[in-house]
Amino acid sequence: MAEINEAFVGHSGPTDVICFDYRESKSALPDDSAEEAVDVEIIICPAVARREAEKRSLPYAREVVLYLAHGLLHASGEDDLKPELKRKMRRREQQTMNELEKLFSFGDIFPEPVLTGENTR
Repeated sequence: MAEINEAFVGHSGPTDVICFDYRESKSALPDDSAEEAVDVEIIICPAVARREAEKRSLPYAREVVLYLAHGLLHASGEDDLKPELKRKMRRREQQTMNELEKLFSFGDIFPEPVLTGENTR
């Protein structure tokens, strides 16, 4: 995650989630390729999720789902670079999490990973 964060976002160190939206670039592909191309890619760092969940005394699975919701909100056009946009996005995240918690047991979907030295960076 640190390598991806530095190469594509320009930040050093690992981050929680990175979202790549390829929908605009798909228009340049031939029709038969565009149909099969990935629209959005969301990369989540399990080590960061574990660390942040422990820091905030939250279940690991809830943290992972929060990152997924965060990435999907970015893909739907939400932005969190300015304070007022960040507040709006945090509200949307909370609403999304509340709705998802009614439907899913996060721990059943995202069990705690076993992290090795290589994937803890």
